[in-house]
Amino acid sequence: MLLNKLRETIDSGKFPKKTRHFGGADLIITDDPNRNLEDGKIVVITIHADAISWLVVQLKNIYHNEVDFSNKYDFYPEIGQYILASINASDDLFETMHYVINEIEKNWGTK
Repeated sequence: MLLNKLRETIDSGKFPKKTRHFGGADLIITDDPNRNLEDGKIVVITIHADAISWLVVQLKNIYHNEVDFSNKYDFYPEIGQYILASINASDDLFETMHYVINEIEKNWGTK
């Protein structure tokens, strides 16, 4: 399963430590504490913006057949809400990544 492989990659720590920050479909991930918040967009400000952005792209690739122009504004903000909830619960990076995967799997199906 693709999600299990993603979990294994996370557990091994073999994910990119430097990558382009994600921005699109009403979700912005950044490490800039001075980033302006934008109405209607979920903005995640975290020191782990690179790893979290990588995770979002992995989920995008895994769910590419389910996510399209009509529902991407549901999918990506949902991911952002899970990230924020986990960060607010003081989860570490690995816990956050697993939480997001688990919640997306519940709502978008097993892959």
